[in-house]
Amino acid sequence: MQIRPSTLADKDAIFAMLAASGKFDEESLAFVEATFVAHFEEPSEELWFAADDGEPIGVAYCSPEPVTNGTWNLILLWVHPDHHGKGIGTRLVKAVESAIKEQSARLLIVETSSLPSFATARAFYATKGFSHESTIRDFYDTGDDKLTFTKSFV
Repeated sequence: MQIRPSTLADKDAIFAMLAASGKFDEESLAFVEATFVAHFEEPSEELWFAADDGEPIGVAYCSPEPVTNGTWNLILLWVHPDHHGKGIGTRLVKAVESAIKEQSARLLIVETSSLPSFATARAFYATKGFSHESTIRDFYDTGDDKLTFTKSFV
């Protein structure tokens, strides 16, 4: 299994994995897919990584935050449930961190839901050195807060 930059050829496998998860609604999937395709049509500073085990079994998407100095947002981190607990998410985060440090990143943020079904994600970020920074109540929906975690590189 290797961590590598994503390619446009990964699109179908990545989005089939995300759709099958049941964690993403149609609007979210369409947004992420459009962002993925646009990245290859017009290169940008955004980063897309795939965990590849013959086909993508994990994905990470990170983008610089507009109007900031060295702040990046880990917008998407997903590993196929059949491969949880194998260190793949950790390796994807390390790949992102390494790449953004080369871009003089000073802060990495990640946002996630407060719903119980995202408890594993929140625990994962805490073990990777992220700190809970803020909560926006009812952000995603009534009773579904947005939790922001940060990791400083300075």
